[in-house]
Amino acid sequence: MLKRIILIGCGNIGSRHLQGLMKLQHSVFIEIVEPNIQAQLLAKSRLEEIKKNNVKHELIWHKSISELKNKSDLVIIATNAKNRVNLIEKTLKLGHKRFLVEKIVCQSNQEYEKLLLLMKKFNAKGWVNTNRKYFKSYQKINKDFKNSKYIHMSVFSEGSVLGTNAIHYLDLFCWLAKENQIKLDGEFLSKKLLKNKRSDKFIEFSGNINGFTKNGSCISLKFSDYGNELHQVKIYNGEKVTSINELKEEAYSVNRNGMKNFKFKFEHVSSLTTKIVNDILTNDDCLLSSLQDSYQIHKELFRIFNQHLKKILKRNVRLCPIT
Repeated sequence: MLKRIILIGCGNIGSRHLQGLMKLQHSVFIEIVEPNIQAQLLAKSRLEEIKKNNVKHELIWHKSISELKNKSDLVIIATNAKNRVNLIEKTLKLGHKRFLVEKIVCQSNQEYEKLLLLMKKFNAKGWVNTNRKYFKSYQKINKDFKNSKYIHMSVFSEGSVLGTNAIHYLDLFCWLAKENQIKLDGEFLSKKLLKNKRSDKFIEFSGNINGFTKNGSCISLKFSDYGNELHQVKIYNGEKVTSINELKEEAYSVNRNGMKNFKFKFEHVSSLTTKIVNDILTNDDCLLSSLQDSYQIHKELFRIFNQHLKKILKRNVRLCPIT
């Protein structure tokens, strides 16, 4: 029997997930829920961009989850974060039990805690698509730093924003540092609130975020929305520093023996989803952080962003308006 995958939301990110699903080396049945005609057209055009393999997949399009009649082996949630927990709850009640969820997962601690209770109630499992753990280059770097007592990591980014991207690097840092509990400091976030390109219902942040773990590891994120697009990552353990320019795909390491250049490959959703979904369907698990493991990072991001908004807007913020 064919494995059945449901993709809910097929806009920019969702269409990249769909490209990845089409690269699976075994036939699957894919149901896509996307009411927006323009998003459907975008996704169908992107299917023409990928190199076809000889595996035939069955696709069916829906406008609502109410049209879903069969239980699935995996549901990919690629809608925006607003009301996402309610959407997942409806899907759980339809009998679906495995989820790959885009980040940010939701918009508040209360929503996240409700989601975790729902996953437990329905005996379901979920993973968050903070996917740098699936980069082969970062897997090699993780092995190089596996015996480190602590990790110092810095990320300098131009032409990018924190609400969308911070969680990727915080998740990567926690993986390298082998520590899920992290405390964040948002004192140096920029006072200027930015527009979110996805919708005027959401906002974005720039500036600095610092993070610390109990084992002495620390991270610094510095993001500015202006300048040429750049993601420069540095990782240090007291003996060696590794520097990565993600977009130029250049990297080097320096230790007491000198400097060594190496190739860094930036990998995209359209390829990573193939690996992630294959792992989940085969092993009922994957390298991504589980919903439970990602909660602490989300909780801290909600806290510092909402505190920052309270200072600027002079009112309490219940839902953090990021996606």
